[in-house]
Amino acid sequence: MKKLDCNNALRMETFDLPVMARPFAEANDKPLRMALTTPQLFSPRSCLLVGCGDSYCAGVAAKPLFEQLGGIRTEALSAMEASRHWPKGRIGNEPCNPLLYVISASGNVSRNIEVCQRASACGVGALTVAVTAHPDSPMAKASQAVLPISPTPFDSGFDEHSPGLRSYYASLYALCSSAIRMGEVKMRYPMSQADDYRRAMVEYAESFGGEVMEQIDDAMFALAQQWQEFDSFEFLGSGAQMATAWFDAAKIYEATGDVATYEDMENWCHVNYFARDHRRVGTVLSISKDSPAMVRALEVAEVLARLRPTLIVTDADAALFPKEATVCQLPSPRYGFLAPLMDYVPVALLSGYLARLKGVSLFRGGEPAFQSQPTHFLKTSQIEIV
Repeated sequence: MKKLDCNNALRMETFDLPVMARPFAEANDKPLRMALTTPQLFSPRSCLLVGCGDSYCAGVAAKPLFEQLGGIRTEALSAMEASRHWPKGRIGNEPCNPLLYVISASGNVSRNIEVCQRASACGVGALTVAVTAHPDSPMAKASQAVLPISPTPFDSGFDEHSPGLRSYYASLYALCSSAIRMGEVKMRYPMSQADDYRRAMVEYAESFGGEVMEQIDDAMFALAQQWQEFDSFEFLGSGAQMATAWFDAAKIYEATGDVATYEDMENWCHVNYFARDHRRVGTVLSISKDSPAMVRALEVAEVLARLRPTLIVTDADAALFPKEATVCQLPSPRYGFLAPLMDYVPVALLSGYLARLKGVSLFRGGEPAFQSQPTHFLKTSQIEIV
């Protein structure tokens, strides 16, 4: 089987990430810096990052940056948690607090709109910020400010809808940019440092281009051929890499439809370790060399390699990990907290190849059971303020 015979829209979108990084930054950096005023960034005492699906992952990945760079207590919530279960007194009990980022590239998802409306209806209301590519969307109109994520033009060359890598990168970039700006206006570091953080984001994405992407692509095509008979996958992480594990599992579901779970690697040792058909569970551990959990990850990797077919995605030295595991070594960002911007690339490529090798369509395209459902039920769900 030749690699290009298994080419797909998800693969092409992955290859575009290093290409889009600089033009995206050039088009969006100034609007992102100007989206919130100095008082709006300085006043809040807490921050909420809210979304569904990939957008929720972006919030989880960005949470450490708001805490580390912005110096603000931050929580990442699913849109359902924020819209239906979060106490009213914590979502809008004083001016500009919390600073509530609601993330949706389309801006049309009912739960996200509901969060914005609920925040405005609770007491004096939170400061709601829509992170979206559509500033005229219902979510944006229900918010007090907009973080724009205008996409750069792209055509995969395939007549199929690809799981959203570019929109995920754009959302995460926008959140990181806002966290950097918050630290800048609070004078936690000088303007020159803030600019260096922004440059580092683009440089990190671009470091995946050319031969680096080709090498990762070759490795993931080879692994896909080994794993194509598996119908269960598991993704492990810790800290910021939990967002990567969540996102990776989502790409498997969207690309192949196979069962995919994500778990904190410590909890995996307590529970998921006991999976019965362990030789047929493709397992991926994502770990950054700068992670405080690195030593624990090396212990877990030894166990994984004895039990399961294992892929380690890391920017650490491959020699640290057991030889039985496949290690995909990534470029390192200049600042370790930027790793989630790109560390999902290997599994995105793997997912696209697995879909082709299994003969299934991305997002179950053309399958009657899925086509017979309401096509926009996420966008037409009834909005209710509780």
